[in-house]
Amino acid sequence: MKAYRPRSVRFHQVLGLDGWRLKLYSISCDGSEVDWANFDGGLALVRSALPEPAPDAGRPGVGFIIAHHGDGIDYTVVSWWDRENELPTHVFALSEADGKGWRPASGGESFCVWDLEVIWAEREAYIQTYLAGEPPDAAGYLARHVGEVGPIAIQPSR
Repeated sequence: MKAYRPRSVRFHQVLGLDGWRLKLYSISCDGSEVDWANFDGGLALVRSALPEPAPDAGRPGVGFIIAHHGDGIDYTVVSWWDRENELPTHVFALSEADGKGWRPASGGESFCVWDLEVIWAEREAYIQTYLAGEPPDAAGYLARHVGEVGPIAIQPSR
């Protein structure tokens, strides 16, 4: 087992995707910028995981994506707020070892302790701006983020 070491979290942008507004984060095991081309397959799976329509009764159409470059495996985590206070989450993985390409997480694969930093911050932002807000403030939620600000990762045309 390797000793825990903090990893840098970067917020990149709010991504519009089929009516969704999703905060885009990256985490890297070695502190480098994430190579976004490596995450194209994971981001394509995100699109298939999101319910339609984006905004719906009890669903504000907001959430977040984490592109996590791990040690030997990359993860794309997508979570969105639904049924007012629930956070459905899907995890997709790309393992250097299995050579299968991007796929849904299997077995014991899930988000990890570093992803939980983002998930906790998103929980706090959602409570403070949307659940406790009068009226609920989706724009206020989208304006809050954790981590340093990184470069724009995905052009709007994608």
